[in-house]
Amino acid sequence: MLVRFGDPVTAGQPDFTADVMTAIPHPSGKGLYIPNMEIADKWDRADPITHTEMVLEAIDKTDKTFARAVRLLKHWNCTHSKPLCSWNIKALALESIATPMPLVEALQAFFAHAAREFKSGQTDDPAGVAGPIPLNLPINEVRKHLDTAREFIDLAIQREAEARPLTAQHILSRIFPEIVPDADPTKEEAARLRQEVLHSGSAASGLGAVTPAIISARAWSA
Repeated sequence: MLVRFGDPVTAGQPDFTADVMTAIPHPSGKGLYIPNMEIADKWDRADPITHTEMVLEAIDKTDKTFARAVRLLKHWNCTHSKPLCSWNIKALALESIATPMPLVEALQAFFAHAAREFKSGQTDDPAGVAGPIPLNLPINEVRKHLDTAREFIDLAIQREAEARPLTAQHILSRIFPEIVPDADPTKEEAARLRQEVLHSGSAASGLGAVTPAIISARAWSA
């Protein structure tokens, strides 16, 4: 059922609505049966109350890093063929983002964990009630998306550590378009090559090293 409240919450904005769904307590006392007319059994078993408690606890324990990282990961997901469902992102984040940390490190931890997780199969329900969390793409395609994102995050962090912030920003813009503005690293890389020439007398080591291009990792640490 769709519930309308009659007046917008904020002036000039559409009226707030909510979906109301019937659910039946599972006989075991753990989780609910939720209608799903798209499957043969017509019901899904899940534990949304426990899920909510786990997410709220993670937000508190990580000083909101969990919530901020999940918002960015949902953006990544939507702009890269939607390999994962929203709950799969949160479930993987619950396992990989457990303490306060710089945001870029939280993203690195997520993609590294997710890449390992899908080598052995789908993500299990953190509440231990439902089965494996469904994927939106074949698992091999999901792995490719995750591996690519992990490689870009690692490279961006490396470039930032090398004092090449524009190159790093360009890399992050590939992962998070519309959030991280693109940057032109040409001048930065040219200056780096000049320094190499001054120190070594040769630019050979830098030829071909200009990479596509993270907002400075420092900007992601708050």
